[in-house]
Amino acid sequence: MRNITYCDFGDFGKQYRDYVHGYLSISVCVFGSLANIFNICVLRTKNMRSPTNCILTGLALADLLVMLQYIPFTIHRNMSPNPLHYTHLNYSWAIFYKFHSLFTLVLHFIACSLTIILAVWRTVLVIVLTYVMCPLVCFPILFTLEITPYQQACTSEGIMVDRGQRHKYNSSDLRNQTVYVLYPNDPYNLSIWIYTMLLKFVPCVLLTLLSYKIIYALIEARRRRMKLLSGNKKLAEDAVKKTASAVQVYRENQADRTTHMLLAVLILFLVTEFPQAILGLISAVLGEVFLEECYAPLGDVMDIMALINSSITFILYCTMSRQFRTTFQDMFHLKEIFGWIGRPSSRSCLAEETRAETKMSLV
Repeated sequence: MRNITYCDFGDFGKQYRDYVHGYLSISVCVFGSLANIFNICVLRTKNMRSPTNCILTGLALADLLVMLQYIPFTIHRNMSPNPLHYTHLNYSWAIFYKFHSLFTLVLHFIACSLTIILAVWRTVLVIVLTYVMCPLVCFPILFTLEITPYQQACTSEGIMVDRGQRHKYNSSDLRNQTVYVLYPNDPYNLSIWIYTMLLKFVPCVLLTLLSYKIIYALIEARRRRMKLLSGNKKLAEDAVKKTASAVQVYRENQADRTTHMLLAVLILFLVTEFPQAILGLISAVLGEVFLEECYAPLGDVMDIMALINSSITFILYCTMSRQFRTTFQDMFHLKEIFGWIGRPSSRSCLAEETRAETKMSLV
């Protein structure tokens, strides 16, 4: 018997899983899939191509794959028919659940790695290597999950009967059928330590440090710019120099807006991933009791947070990048479809923004 109780989230987790998570996750996945398709289409246009946007495209692809794969999983798990037929837990679905466990883990790790790369290094080769190396790192977890058959009491029609309801039936009316479930076989907690430390905690610490450096670089760049503009009064008297200065300030503002957007991506990722990393680390240290009482009941809540994080980037790009908004409107002819009337803008300013390469302040 257990003599330690850390928390009691069992009822909350069950109520959320049974009545909320299925419908909410389907809605988020449908929206997120469309949003990430839009992200990929816009970021791959000619005027949006840049090293930074290439990584954002790889990130959108990982998020899209997570969304598409999660839809059949949540329909089968959270929207199962009632009463439940024993074929609902057949061997094929057990294999799918095992695939789902590794597939989503790999893609979350890829997204986390690309977010780190977004802040420090931007090349196509690194993106390809990330998609190759992350599955190899996660592969050992595959051997900690076993498909286990067990005998389930069912009616003659194949409807599963819970143990607490068997007294309502005659023994002659029940028969055993084989169902399959995914069972963790990890006596050394290998999967918990890999998931917590390598896939969650260490990347979150790196992202925290990188976010701090980006914020510091933004503050320093703004301070230097203000000092330069306030100290050089001759620029206002020289028309040529004034024009050159205006273009330079415009380009610097473009880089600042891009850096602010990337910083928002990093912070959003941290808000989603850090709670999972901390709870996973505590579970690895305290053991099965904390894992079952605290971490497992909150699993669906952490899933929906990750799904929302994967679907909200489209809103973030539209809010913080005028170039993204303009390209999205032109690509899908939104002004013609909805009769939107945009504000008049300078052609030279629009051309300059179209030609400007998306950049990020060096840290």
